[in-house]
This record gives sequence, structure tokens and C-alpha cells, in this order.
Amino acid sequence: MSKSLLDRGIIAVENIDSKGDRWAAFTANGSLKISEFSKVTEGQEVILQNWDEIERLRNFLNSLKPVKQPEEVVIHAATA
Repeated sequence: MSKSLLDRGIIAVENIDSKGDRWAAFTANGSLKISEFSKVTEGQEVILQNWDEIERLRNFLNSLKPVKQPEEVVIHAATA
């Protein structure tokens, strides 16, 4: 962790998307901040304010299963 991040109270930071636009930061005050930097607008950050909220989100995310799209059924017509 870089000194400048620690100076700003950020203990851990992780990119959470493939484009590098969304980041999650765990801060020294115990909050988890999720930010999107592709379009900076007011109110785009989500801050989980305590460990209980972080655990609840973690448990919720861990309970999810990938959504399987129905396999596409292709019927080929017989040609004469």
C-alpha cells in the first residue's frame, strides 16, 4: 500500500471491474467506499459505514449464483 493512500486513510483498495472505472476502498474509519470514476457525478459513491454493513453485503454477494442464460436452441430445417 502506498504511503499517500495510507495518509488519506485508505487501508486497502481494489479494482472491481475490467475497465478500471470502479474501485472499492476500505478506510481507516472502518467504512467501505465504492466509487466509479468513468463519469464523475454527485452521489455516485456508495459508502458502507461500519463492519456490520460490510459483512451483510459480503454475505449477500457470497450467496449469489451466476445467472445462467438459457441455452439457445437452434432447429435446423432439413433441406432436400
